[in-house]
Amino acid sequence: MPTMMPPGGGYAMAAPGNLASPGMRIVGGLIDVVILVVINGIIGVIFISAGDARLDPFGGVVGQAGVLSVVIDLAYFAYFWSSRGASIGMMPFGFKVRDVATGQYPTMGKAALRGFIWTLEVGFTGCIIGAIGWLWQLWDPQKQAIHDKIAGTIVTTS
Repeated sequence: MPTMMPPGGGYAMAAPGNLASPGMRIVGGLIDVVILVVINGIIGVIFISAGDARLDPFGGVVGQAGVLSVVIDLAYFAYFWSSRGASIGMMPFGFKVRDVATGQYPTMGKAALRGFIWTLEVGFTGCIIGAIGWLWQLWDPQKQAIHDKIAGTIVTTS
């Protein structure tokens, strides 16, 4: 009987021996930050040029662009992590996001949750809270950042 690939990708639960390097994960994350800053910057320019943001700085054009930017971030991560196991920033290193319980790629919902927490961490990196979220993986035995802990995921090298 031929082996069939289970839904969500991957074949087996990830072993602790092949957990991704925290330092390289941060580099991959920075690649994703650059990609999303460019995309969200373009969205911001389009929205601001379409209306006068000075009229309503908390709910008008700027608020709409901000909401759209978060939606784009979540869609980016939900798609890549659930369908390919890796965002564009993770691909050069061969990293895969996996569900701790199944070893498969996370579901779309779990990937979106992980992406939401990741986005919050990036947003708060200027203060200690966001930085701790990212740096947690440096001392965690499973090399999990806070977004991994909350979503129930790990990052492997295959």
